[in-house]
Amino acid sequence: MLTNLRQILTLPVIVIAMGYFVDIYDLVLFGVVRVESLSELGLDSEGVTRWGAMILNAQMFGMLLGGILWGIMGDKRGD
Repeated sequence: MLTNLRQILTLPVIVIAMGYFVDIYDLVLFGVVRVESLSELGLDSEGVTRWGAMILNAQMFGMLLGGILWGIMGDKRGD
């Protein structure tokens, strides 16, 4: 049982898990401070909604693109 756990928790798996954690933390943090942050930049409520959606969409697109590119590279370089 312990040997199987050691095989699963290898360095690449730990690094991937930390990367996932950072991505999710970024999304959650932006969701918490979005309205206040964009309001302090001088945007009205419509601007906060519009720019907040654009930033969230850019984050999601970046995660999608990164997942695809790193997935392809991992498939080509992995064993």
